[in-house]
Amino acid sequence: MKRPALAAAAALFAVGALLTGCGSTHGSGSDSGGTSAGASKAPQEAQQKYRQQLEEATAEHDRAFPTVAQTCAGKPTAVPTSPASPAASGPQPENPKYGENHAYLKTTTLSPLEECRGDAHAARVAAELARQTPADPEQAKALLTRLGYPDAKVAQAGQGVQFSFFVPQVGPCLSGTLSNPPRIEVHGPYIEGGCEPSRGGH
Repeated sequence: MKRPALAAAAALFAVGALLTGCGSTHGSGSDSGGTSAGASKAPQEAQQKYRQQLEEATAEHDRAFPTVAQTCAGKPTAVPTSPASPAASGPQPENPKYGENHAYLKTTTLSPLEECRGDAHAARVAAELARQTPADPEQAKALLTRLGYPDAKVAQAGQGVQFSFFVPQVGPCLSGTLSNPPRIEVHGPYIEGGCEPSRGGH
């Protein structure tokens, strides 16, 4: 699957944040003012470029999938924040590093817009499956490509075909089994990247 278009922008944004930290720890005296100004300008430019790329990617998605765009218009784009969980009490797992070792199974949190967008794309796939259930990965690949998901990964799985793909340009991930009835899950990319968990933990 191609690397999502926004991944490069996110990396650029991270570089900008790193530069901010560097600017706050280097230099003193006559040159410090210029260094700080340059360092503070870098993350602003990175943020501006990220926002521009996000707008362009969203516009491209909306042109390709106008029904999805209309369905999810006005949904919040910010990821909801959850209150800090209380400190764990009582018996601890036998392996205290269980959570760390299984971090590769965690996915990023979706915003309301991403959840709506994912549900709308899942509905598109389910509606097509109601008319035709693919008998093998080749048919599944052809079906998903026709629907606008050419980068979808497919593989035979029992009586159905497993699949996963990143919604073009903007996400989120959809994965599951193309069967009758289908099983489709909407989720964010895995922490370690991609719409499929990496093989094995750390």
